[in-house]
Amino acid sequence: MCGMSSTTGGLRIAQVCADTGIAPGSTKGAALHLRGLAQGLTDLGHEVVTWSRRSPEGDHPVPVRPLHRLGELGCGETDVLYERYSLGCLTGLLEARRLGVPFVLEVNAPLVDEATEHRPGTVSPGDREVEDQLLAAADLVVTVSSRLEQWVGRRRVGPTVTVINGHESRWFADRPPTASPDFPLVFLGNPRPWHGAHRLVGLLVGLRNLGHRPDLLVVGGGKGADALTTTAHQRGVGAQIRVTGAVRPETVPALLARCGVGLAPYPTIEPFYFCPLKIVDYLAAGLPVVSTRQGDIPRLVAEAGIVVPPDSDASLVRAVAAVLDNPALAREMGASGRARARSTLTWTHAARRTVEAVLSATLAGAVR
Repeated sequence: MCGMSSTTGGLRIAQVCADTGIAPGSTKGAALHLRGLAQGLTDLGHEVVTWSRRSPEGDHPVPVRPLHRLGELGCGETDVLYERYSLGCLTGLLEARRLGVPFVLEVNAPLVDEATEHRPGTVSPGDREVEDQLLAAADLVVTVSSRLEQWVGRRRVGPTVTVINGHESRWFADRPPTASPDFPLVFLGNPRPWHGAHRLVGLLVGLRNLGHRPDLLVVGGGKGADALTTTAHQRGVGAQIRVTGAVRPETVPALLARCGVGLAPYPTIEPFYFCPLKIVDYLAAGLPVVSTRQGDIPRLVAEAGIVVPPDSDASLVRAVAAVLDNPALAREMGASGRARARSTLTWTHAARRTVEAVLSATLAGAVR
């Protein structure tokens, strides 16, 4: 057992990602979270190395090393092992115990439950046992939403903290939205059913029935985008949709600056454990947000938009129409959200809250 060298000054943090679906530097949301936290920690003066099962697929702000070499890390070379929870992986916990440093587990979803429902072929018989072991043994668990914190709290007695997602402030600097947007509506992300992308065509049709014909920019691509455009043409609104395809994350703010209203039309999901990155980015871009009332979304959107019942397409249409009909209200909402995002919702803010929780758990003697 080696232990932490110090709890003062900058920490040396081993950020571990064993998920085979997450490549550092890629455009996937999980990779953006990995990147954002690493950047935020670095900005605060901490030294971060990402240990990943996947090789990088783009720019990542800190060194990336292969996960299978984590065992070569020697005593005194790291102060904290911070792992993004992935199915069936005990590597981070075992290495933290070998080194005698705090093991921090970041939980972004109830993975065994989620995978069992949506990706049953990815779940192995021992994954539930590993999940129980990780949750019980972690010196600190970090979640991204209050619903996840409640879920974790039913599984462990140790410290748990919620740290909501942030945005990369460098990318959004001095990019106020335009007064006359090229695209009155925007949907950020690859269209997926659980994102509510299937509701976008119906939204455009409903708005048309109210006399609105706004263009919609979909910042993303993939099979979901292809299906979306096909359905849109079938229902007579295909000309109103433009799909960008995959884009580098640093180019997103310039695209959002050309848009008017940010859409996050999530369907009913129980439990709703997400902290949507798209909503944080909309706020940072100064866009009013229209989303659905579930999980932490109402608190995240707050005065910067409108939230509606998740199972009411008519309410969604009326809410978007209300924002389109009132440009002054849209500007007021957008400005409020932008100010809050800049003051509380950057990745540096998220990193600071994470480090404070780590040090609190350490000083309280929680390290096993």
